[in-house]
Amino acid sequence: MSLIDHTLCLHLAPQELRGVVRRAGRPLADSAFQLAIANPDTSWEVALAALRHWLEQNSSTFKKLPLAVSLASRWCAMQVVPWSSALLVQASAQRFLHSQFGAVYGDSARAWSMTADDAPYGQPRLACGIDTALLHGVQHAAAAHGRRCISIEPIVGPAWRSIAAGKPAAFALVEAGRLLLATSSGGRITAIHSQPCASAWGDELERAWRRWSLRAPQLDAIEQVALIDLSGAPQDGVSARFQPIAVAGAAHLMQEAAWA
Repeated sequence: MSLIDHTLCLHLAPQELRGVVRRAGRPLADSAFQLAIANPDTSWEVALAALRHWLEQNSSTFKKLPLAVSLASRWCAMQVVPWSSALLVQASAQRFLHSQFGAVYGDSARAWSMTADDAPYGQPRLACGIDTALLHGVQHAAAAHGRRCISIEPIVGPAWRSIAAGKPAAFALVEAGRLLLATSSGGRITAIHSQPCASAWGDELERAWRRWSLRAPQLDAIEQVALIDLSGAPQDGVSARFQPIAVAGAAHLMQEAAWA
């Protein structure tokens, strides 16, 4: 069987590395794996070391398939930035995005690599900042073992694409220690909010939505929010506002990538 259309999809999070092989966009049966990571401080350096170790131990596994990597939300700063003609040129786009993220995150944003989606001309864009050392670390880890890294992106990208066809007005993504809320329109994310959360996140999800609604009253018109739970800690009694979407795991969400 040809491996030319196979991709090894990996999801790197503070306490785990998950993976699955996809062929022509579909996960292969019995190819999924999960590796626990001892990382109480949720450091990306520790998680990256675990990824390097796994690649070393499995250097001949899956025939050196190309990698598509998603990263936990806690390591990916995201915001919707206003339109600017500076976004049309790579050099000026980086300066513009650094100024936007710097206004929110301060000097730490200087060490980040920035990218934005390809929203239509004149429209706000969803942008992401990832520590450059983390980004390069993943790329170098793949290259060191002869694997091509075709994409690195925040997990919210695959999560959104997995449900976009249903045209939800909003969705919630819950990971261990982190929750993210987003609205959408016209097939794109139009607003986004992220915050820490406890392991018992059920009540916090509703409170987070209500607090966000105070800053954005238009959210009051949204009656249902799609819920993707990657926390590993399912909750009872979650508000009926949030409609669960069944997923096998973070790596299974990954299909075509929208971020380089």
